[in-house]
Amino acid sequence: MRLKLPYYLSCVLLLFSISVCAQITDDFTDSNFTSSPTWTGNDTDFIVNASQQMQLSSSGTSASYLSIANTQLLYGCEWNFWIHLNFSPSTSNYARVYLISDQQNLSGNLNGYYLQFGEALANDRVELFRKSGTTSTSVCRGTTPIATAFTLRIKITRDSMGLWKLFIDPTGGTNYVQEASGTDNTFTNTSFFGLYCKYTSTNSTKFFFDDFYIYSPPDTTPALLDSIKVISKNQVDAYFSKTLSTASAQTLANYSVSNNIGVPSSAVLDTINPSLVHLTFPNNFMNGQTYTLTVTGVQDLAGNTTLNATKTFFYFHPLANDIVINEIMADINPAPNSLPAYEYLELYNRTNFPVSLKGWKLSDATSTATLPDICILPDSFYVLTSTSAASLFGNSLSVAGVTSFPSLNDTGDEMILRDENGNIISVIFYRPDWYNNPMKQNGGWALEQIDPNNPCSGKSNWKASADNAGGTPGRKNSVNASAPDAAPPKLSHATVISSNSIQLFFDEYMDSTTLINISAYTIDNVIGNPVSADPVEPDYTSVLLTFSSSLNADTIYSVTVNGVQDCAGNTIASGSTAQFAIAQPAEPNDIVINEVMFDPKDNGVEWIEIYNRSAKVIDLKEIYVCSQDNYGNLTDINQVATSGYLIFPQKYIVLSKDASSIKKQYSTPNTEGFIDMTSIPSLNNDSDYVVLANISQTVIDKLHYHSEWHLPLLNDTKGISLERINFENLTQDENNWHSAAESVGGATPAYKNSQYTTGESGTEVTLIPEVFSPDNDGYNDVLSINYTFDTPGMIGNVSVYDSRGRLTKTLVRNELLAASGTFFWDGITDEKEKSRIGIYIIYFEAFDTKGKVKKCKKTCVVAGKL
Repeated sequence: MRLKLPYYLSCVLLLFSISVCAQITDDFTDSNFTSSPTWTGNDTDFIVNASQQMQLSSSGTSASYLSIANTQLLYGCEWNFWIHLNFSPSTSNYARVYLISDQQNLSGNLNGYYLQFGEALANDRVELFRKSGTTSTSVCRGTTPIATAFTLRIKITRDSMGLWKLFIDPTGGTNYVQEASGTDNTFTNTSFFGLYCKYTSTNSTKFFFDDFYIYSPPDTTPALLDSIKVISKNQVDAYFSKTLSTASAQTLANYSVSNNIGVPSSAVLDTINPSLVHLTFPNNFMNGQTYTLTVTGVQDLAGNTTLNATKTFFYFHPLANDIVINEIMADINPAPNSLPAYEYLELYNRTNFPVSLKGWKLSDATSTATLPDICILPDSFYVLTSTSAASLFGNSLSVAGVTSFPSLNDTGDEMILRDENGNIISVIFYRPDWYNNPMKQNGGWALEQIDPNNPCSGKSNWKASADNAGGTPGRKNSVNASAPDAAPPKLSHATVISSNSIQLFFDEYMDSTTLINISAYTIDNVIGNPVSADPVEPDYTSVLLTFSSSLNADTIYSVTVNGVQDCAGNTIASGSTAQFAIAQPAEPNDIVINEVMFDPKDNGVEWIEIYNRSAKVIDLKEIYVCSQDNYGNLTDINQVATSGYLIFPQKYIVLSKDASSIKKQYSTPNTEGFIDMTSIPSLNNDSDYVVLANISQTVIDKLHYHSEWHLPLLNDTKGISLERINFENLTQDENNWHSAAESVGGATPAYKNSQYTTGESGTEVTLIPEVFSPDNDGYNDVLSINYTFDTPGMIGNVSVYDSRGRLTKTLVRNELLAASGTFFWDGITDEKEKSRIGIYIIYFEAFDTKGKVKKCKKTCVVAGKL
């Protein structure tokens, strides 16, 4: 005969029955189940047998249950019982012990938890389920096989946080071993405990149960303040060790935060987790500040009161560029050498604090993705990629798969990282020329930031990865170097938005907090300071100024800017100015095509120079640069300036995709006369159309150039532009175009053409000074030889002879000359010797391809001290 539980255990249970939480015990030593406690249900289907065990005693195929009332047990409970099934369980023959139920009838729909004994033959294990109506969900599952007849003693516990633990002694004794655990806090109260038997006729008497006891010790421990989670600038979540009473948890006076934050304005007990309180305060936390939360007077369900519990928390929220986009793998065709062939983007945390990226957004120009709940550690990296690629980067890197990860366009894209409140944290407008390597920009290489502590310098702070793998995701960039930004920002230009507002543009990312200062801007002609200054997202390279009075249509204004800073903290030069005016519409020939570079140097770009020959201020937002097909239809139409750009009378503007490469290859005294466009019409080296038009496709100017227009004497025209000779002559007149002079480097982007001439004759060669002394005393040390011709395209030779007619110095030989220019002689001979004192003859000879020859002799004196 199986031994009953020792008597002392029953005594312990009875002693505890006077506590707040009731205990239930039944070992059937009274030979009944109708009292102490009272089991109800299918009572005719059960007996207490001679061994003082509850036994199913039915017939046929059916299901039977018994339950007892149990209304006070919630948390910190233990259930213990003995069970014996004298058959092999199956889906037709099994037992359930309901630990918690909101219904007395255990055969129907209910909410609660039960242990299942028997399911699928060889796979049978003891399993805890939550039942919601008719749906059962597994909480945890034991390991002891019960595929054949078995005898077990079960102990299962549930703590105040909803953690269930399953203990089993497979011999039916009390040597328990924990086999499983799981957390479920769905149901927090109970009405009934009981058992349910499902059986066929052959097993209708083979279910045995004994030694039921349900135990909950008295709760005398107050809830502990476990932790605090900062939610926002004025919200924290307070986590406690146990369930709280609603009234005390939501009493505002029970909470206080140090450093003048004080009592919360609301305290809300979480509806799902009753040990969590959401606190909102009327005052905001200061960034980088440590605070202490004090809790006193909060009670748990047993009435235990928490007194003077404290926890410190630190509030930090990243500002702009605290987290930066640090590496971009956009073009994976061809694939990188030894990296996954997937696009990725790397973030870097520049701060000393961990930062949660939960709820942050990553956007490009057409889509937005929400980042998962990840945390980027101080001075650390996190790689973002598509969900399908995340596992391919290995376990050694911090990698997150992002649902709907934006496509990183090969041709350039706008990437914006925003925090959960929509604030811009990092922004990048990358383009292929950022690689600074024509080979690597064709694919298989990442773009890496050079100095992550200088995140506002754009192209100059990025280049192609130097790592053989193709990139360095999740680790220090291969091109990492210190490259601080010490250059002040420049005011690029201004454009008119409305009758009382303008927009200013800067050459780099600005500190938006300095842009909002209205006293930083002064406008002449009685306008004064603006009434508002609104930085323009996402990169803050511009600011919108609004005035209290309207602008006059016939006035050119100047705006002066002082005190604003770029995002590196450099202040703009004092008194920086830009002009603006209300623009007038362009009519045909107001703006003309003035110079074309269709065969650029290696690593150079094609470009088109335009010139405003009218007296109007014209907004290039209204102008489009196009090509034309053989039927006269405009093609490849590109808006010159999507955000607006004013071209003033007698000003030059160069249109290209990369002004920086032009400035590297040519002299550009007018550095502001350039507009970077996303695209311009492709210029064929042999012949092509360049058309300027307005939104209605009215042609403003049109050029159909031919490579034959270049000077035939030039062996190579690569890197040499075609220049317009005169603004007033017809654009399509072949004789109004000529190769740019070699003496100016082959092109004159954004300034007066080397071949420009009005056609007026004048003095052709002059010497200044006619007497010079090349003794390096700072006075008349160099002879200037100035020339002006009335026709372009002359080939020149300039030589120096002594008074006896002997060649002393060859200054120029067969050089394509500009329409006007200057050569210099420092008094040094071809033999690298200083010329003797005396009279010298400057012989200037120029000729063109039509046989026209100009010759000129001028005398000068080389003087010196005797």
